[in-house]
Amino acid sequence: MKAVLLVVLLCASALLGAAAAGPSPSSPEQQLRLLMDEMLAAANAHDTDRFMAVYERSPTLMLTFDDQTLVGWQAVRDQQLQWWNGGETDAVYRLRGEPKITVISPDVVATLQSLEVEATGPDGKKGTVKVISTSIWKKRPEGWRIVLAHESLLN
Repeated sequence: MKAVLLVVLLCASALLGAAAAGPSPSSPEQQLRLLMDEMLAAANAHDTDRFMAVYERSPTLMLTFDDQTLVGWQAVRDQQLQWWNGGETDAVYRLRGEPKITVISPDVVATLQSLEVEATGPDGKKGTVKVISTSIWKKRPEGWRIVLAHESLLN
């Protein structure tokens, strides 16, 4: 009887210890949702370096926007700076729905976002466009990073 009581106490102690340690590490979906929230905040702040922090800093990074394909982290960063006019754009980004997150493997995830962007166009008029963004994320030692992305404007 003492042995059974000791086992029960040890099990209870282990469970209480696990509960006190806090929740288990978040799932890839939760981790990616936080990163995408941060990207949206960075986009609305027009902060290129903050926005680019989740892209893999690699010459093999690829981003296609409509018919333009950029290869390499630096090329993507340079173009983002240009798109945001060095941070001076008035673009406002809003999600049109919940992002879709598909876990392909423990270290590869695909995301799909539908956004609405309101900004002043080259003609000086405010307008709104819809953007579909698909990204492939890879888990790296430093965290999740986008390795391939595609964005399209829907007019």
